[in-house]
Amino acid sequence: MKTLAALLAADVSVHAGRGKRAAAMRPVFGFEEVMKVLETLPVHFKTNGSKLVQEGFVNGLPGFIVLEADGELQTTALEIPDQKIAAIQVVRNPDKLKHLH
Repeated sequence: MKTLAALLAADVSVHAGRGKRAAAMRPVFGFEEVMKVLETLPVHFKTNGSKLVQEGFVNGLPGFIVLEADGELQTTALEIPDQKIAAIQVVRNPDKLKHLH
């Protein structure tokens, strides 16, 4: 987690939809709060694995696509303006991702 923490900006944020496959109930702002969210992910992935499908650009930003344990896709895009991750944008809604299947 130290390596990941070193990549984050002090004012980093996480934005994930609350739609059909919610990832977070609200956006998360600030280094400490984002780290709390990120620290829960290894436990989640251990029981609900995901598989990296592709690295590349998501909506013009560096990111990746994963296939979740439930068979649905998820995209993650990273805003990196000054060599630090300033925002993490997650899309899990299958309606918004159907063009990827």
